[in-house]
Amino acid sequence: MTSPDAVTSPDAPASSAGPAGQSGAPAVDAAAVDTKGAGAVDTVSVAEEAAEAPAAQVALARPAELAAQPTASSSGTSPAAASPAAASPAATAAASTAASRAGARGTAPAHRGAASKPFNDITHRVLKPPVRWVLNHLVMSVTHEGWENIPRDEPLIFAGNHSSWMDGPLVVIEAPRTVRCLVKSEMYKGIVGWWLTFVGQIPVDRGRPDRAALHTALDELSRGGAIGVFPEGTRGSGEMAAVQHGIAYLAVHGRCRVLPVACINTGDALPKGARWPRRSVKCRVVFGEPFAVEVPANPRSRRALAAVAEDIRVRLADHLTTVRAGASGESAAAE
Repeated sequence: MTSPDAVTSPDAPASSAGPAGQSGAPAVDAAAVDTKGAGAVDTVSVAEEAAEAPAAQVALARPAELAAQPTASSSGTSPAAASPAAASPAATAAASTAASRAGARGTAPAHRGAASKPFNDITHRVLKPPVRWVLNHLVMSVTHEGWENIPRDEPLIFAGNHSSWMDGPLVVIEAPRTVRCLVKSEMYKGIVGWWLTFVGQIPVDRGRPDRAALHTALDELSRGGAIGVFPEGTRGSGEMAAVQHGIAYLAVHGRCRVLPVACINTGDALPKGARWPRRSVKCRVVFGEPFAVEVPANPRSRRALAAVAEDIRVRLADHLTTVRAGASGESAAAE
């Protein structure tokens, strides 16, 4: 059984510390996807006990290898027999082929958000400008700031506070590049589900460890794409009082920077239970400067991931505080 502090088997090699994004960034094995909260867009978190979901344990040496990793619970073999070193070339090739097919099919519920990157980019270029104008001027009253902080050609995690189900759509629409958010699978119904599929968002099954969603997110990052998460894990006050470990996991294994996003007044514009936003409430989406996380010396440690998550939380909270302080100063000056 895995110890409470480890996210990998004891046999996995440890790596030296360094910032995420470098070629020497370590790999962390055997993490489970868990989705929590009632927000329209939820992040993933590392399971409290890897032993609770051994079938969802995956090796993350490289994102492309996720689906190809056999597990003892699914194959009926011992961990040693299931290791890449013990596998024959024929078995490895067969596993790779099976993984490719499995990735194309997805898992139940079907991961319909796995649209190709070119399709997403075309959708982004053609549809987002008019949709943004309608949303900002007719449906809500929204302004965006900080586009100059957003790199266009590197993998990136957009991480925002979460006080309204509109936070996810706002980050996707207001960002000047394609962003694929992690969305709870319950949203994939009717016209909303069709739209989420059309724009390539990533569904997450909250009822079980969802390896396919994690694979899709890391694969998008490996291609230089951008992922949107709300690390609080559920809608709330949006104060960044606590974050799930999943964002640390994605930042370390996606080898990418995190860009803080402050969604201001969205909870007032569209509170829980409301069906239509109030245009009288002025909302802002403020993109901060991206930052790299420090890869821990032992990324297998659950405590190490918790430390990375706390560092991210502090940085996100600082950005939120700075944006709110600036807004308060502007209001005072106007009076």
